Amino acid sequence: MSDSKSIALTIQAPLVNNLGARIVIGKNQLYLDSSKINLYWMVVVDRTDLSVKANFTFSTNDKVPKELNPYLNNSQYILILTTQLLKSANLPVGDFYNYLIKEGADRELKRCEQIFAALNCGNWAYWAYSYVTIMGDDTTSGFELFGFTDSTIMTLQLQPVNISGKTYYTPVDQL
Repeated sequence: MSDSKSIALTIQAPLVNNLGARIVIGKNQLYLDSSKINLYWMVVVDRTDLSVKANFTFSTNDKVPKELNPYLNNSQYILILTTQLLKSANLPVGDFYNYLIKEGADRELKRCEQIFAALNCGNWAYWAYSYVTIMGDDTTSGFELFGFTDSTIMTLQLQPVNISGKTYYTPVDQL
């Protein structure tokens, strides 16, 4: 059960057809059309009021999306990244990979990379990955979940924290 002050954050990264990716912040549900595949989905949320500031999909795996530019290095924002039937050969590389690592992605992204290097894409067609972090906060790790055999569902809480008299919602593990 969650704290009455915290807000539930649930992220679904599907690995089956006819099941779209979903991000649910409290009662606010965002969906992707299940007919579209091989996508990354990014949502930027303002930590002060949980409003969605950016919501976009892309399939390029080597560049940081330009839609993130207004929010880069600003800890007022939460970055939510998930995938929808992403092809295994479309793992993050180059600038995009480096950006995720800089923002705190770690174990699960590296696990995915190792599995791909060892088994290649011929053994598994799609993968699911979700990542949540406070943007520009290089002092903490983000939250990750990776799967290649089942759809993944990540559950976190957005805990209100008072900083200099202003409330900022901060992602924390499910209580």
